[in-house]
Amino acid sequence: MSAIIADINALSSDSVIAVLLEINIPATGYVRLCSNNENLVFAGETYLPFPFQLSELTTAAKGEVPQWQIQIDNSSRIIESYLQDYDTYLKANGISGNEISCTCYVVSTVDLSSAIMTEYFTLTSWSTSSKWAAFKLGASSPFTLRFPRRRILQNFCGWKFKGSECGYSGFGTSCEKTLSACRAFTNSARFGGFPGIGKGLRI
Repeated sequence: MSAIIADINALSSDSVIAVLLEINIPATGYVRLCSNNENLVFAGETYLPFPFQLSELTTAAKGEVPQWQIQIDNSSRIIESYLQDYDTYLKANGISGNEISCTCYVVSTVDLSSAIMTEYFTLTSWSTSSKWAAFKLGASSPFTLRFPRRRILQNFCGWKFKGSECGYSGFGTSCEKTLSACRAFTNSARFGGFPGIGKGLRI
């Protein structure tokens, strides 16, 4: 990281600073874009070159969560089609837990092993025109976070099956999320529940 900072501060350098956007739209999945003229691979994911603009962080009033706007090219109507699918998805599933979120990475193209800066945002509103799809985002507020972050359940695993926390990589195709199922997969050491607590306890 120190080498990257020194390179950025140099009067002349081969380093190029790029902004990566990882937008999670529940109905579509992840949309990964970069402010570059070719694909960039960061943290094992490919970011596609696509026109977008970023505004500065603004705060409307004291104590309010800062706002930030992203404008993504909509001339092809691709982004608008994603938002239409998202609107249909919300009507069927509700908005709670299904908000659009965005992770913004600032990276140096000389060294893509780590980001120079990372910011996380959640959607507050969006609009489209023939030219841009505009997302108004707010920095996450500590007052809206669940605490504790996980529900404490005796016989239910909170990990995504075959995800990084689960760690299972065998031939099984589904999991009942129970301790007995985890033992059947010989994976109980990675069980994401709390078998030692009293039955029925919820937090």
